[in-house]
Amino acid sequence: MCWVCDIYGDGGLWYLNPKNYARNLYRLRTPGAARAFGEDPETLGLRRMQEILETRFTDREEFSRLVKEANEMREKGPFQIGQVVPLQDAHKMVELSGPFAAMSCLCRIHTRAREERSPREYSCGGLGVGMLKWERWPERYKGGVHFMSPDEAKEWLTKWNKRGMVHIPMTFGGSFIGGLCNCDYPDCLVIRHRVDYGMETGCLKGHYVAKVDYDLCTGCGDCVQRCQFGALKLEVTTRKANIDLLQCFGCGLCETGCSQGAISLADRMSFPMLQEVW
Repeated sequence: MCWVCDIYGDGGLWYLNPKNYARNLYRLRTPGAARAFGEDPETLGLRRMQEILETRFTDREEFSRLVKEANEMREKGPFQIGQVVPLQDAHKMVELSGPFAAMSCLCRIHTRAREERSPREYSCGGLGVGMLKWERWPERYKGGVHFMSPDEAKEWLTKWNKRGMVHIPMTFGGSFIGGLCNCDYPDCLVIRHRVDYGMETGCLKGHYVAKVDYDLCTGCGDCVQRCQFGALKLEVTTRKANIDLLQCFGCGLCETGCSQGAISLADRMSFPMLQEVW
């Protein structure tokens, strides 16, 4: 198990632990009192991440030190925890929690200046009791949210999976899971922070890795196009798909995109060299 499961999993996968979908819905404050800046773990984490990134071009040694420090802080830091999950586990998550709602993606606003303005476009998901008070943050949920039943949420997740999106649950303070994002490189900030800058906490590798059945692989290359992490290549000599297990995040996009059924997911812990690679 990964370090998040050791802390929040109660013996299982942390994102499938029902306890991690519950928290106090409302906190009472003195009437008229304003919320203190930085009290929100998401806001504090984003601000700290920006501070680290600003050193990348001004002081490379300081940047490396700060990234290493942030990775070592893990649950003690202000950063969100996120982990790549395959489609089947994303479906289990919507069965565990409710309500579920689709909304616009903040990452695409920041990276593409593109705002999703209708349920047909919404690619970000919120889940759990926090969605019952979404109207308290109109600046985040501009344009509203679209609530769905568990079956509708599964269809929605499957649609984005077919389009090549990676599923990443996100925490909002402690172990509380409040989001299930559909991400891709280079739009997604947490994937960019991990792949480009080595910041681990927001985008941990999943509990699975992909493996190829070479007898079934036809070398079509569809899986290579769907990999968001650069783990897949076509071998020059055999024209078969080759997966770098050290690069694989276990998202399963290659599995769901393989028309020949040549790719399957295996437990990361079954490979000794990968047991500490998160």
